[in-house]
Amino acid sequence: MKSDQKIQQDVIAALQWEPVLNAAEIGVAVTDGVVTLSGHVDQYIKKGKAESVTKRVKNVKAVAVNISVEISSKDNNNDTEIGQAIVDAFRWNSLIPQNNIIVKVENGYVTLEGRVEWQYQKQEAYNAVKSLLGVKEVYNLISVKPAISKTLVKDQIKKAMARNADIKSNKIDIDISGRKVTLKGTAGSWQERSLIENAAWCSPGVTTVIDEIEVR
Repeated sequence: MKSDQKIQQDVIAALQWEPVLNAAEIGVAVTDGVVTLSGHVDQYIKKGKAESVTKRVKNVKAVAVNISVEISSKDNNNDTEIGQAIVDAFRWNSLIPQNNIIVKVENGYVTLEGRVEWQYQKQEAYNAVKSLLGVKEVYNLISVKPAISKTLVKDQIKKAMARNADIKSNKIDIDISGRKVTLKGTAGSWQERSLIENAAWCSPGVTTVIDEIEVR
């Protein structure tokens, strides 16, 4: 197990290698394997990228993100422009059922609401918004409301794990309660854990995934 100092060094190095980020803008503190990111960035997408890069570092147990998004004056679009950009992004993305999604923009903070049939549609809507200029934060409150079959969901997850070469673990327990899936067990890396969680999210009817998989 790496020391907190070594984890800190590895996280800083990982941030420096990410071309989207300016590592000098991001502070990194580590306590008992829990990484806290702080600082300021000029785009919301950079905040998410810093988090995802950090989670890929070995021995990181959890990540707390205290990064604020401060838009530069040249990119500080008004809410009407941001709203129009979102409508355009949705219209040109065939994966997003735009008529089912309600968008609210207030001072650069975007709230997505509505109801879709699949988790990937909810995620695709979020992805379309997070990289737009002027967006400071995205609150994805879209609900997923299809029918759910416990047998089908478990089968879907197991098949997805079996056909993905990057998933080595076979020690995953899957528990389903209503529309909630709870994953337990061990994975060899954050990437493997993320792939298993994504397999659960891609199952029809799933609205909540509780990921209790330990990375070892």
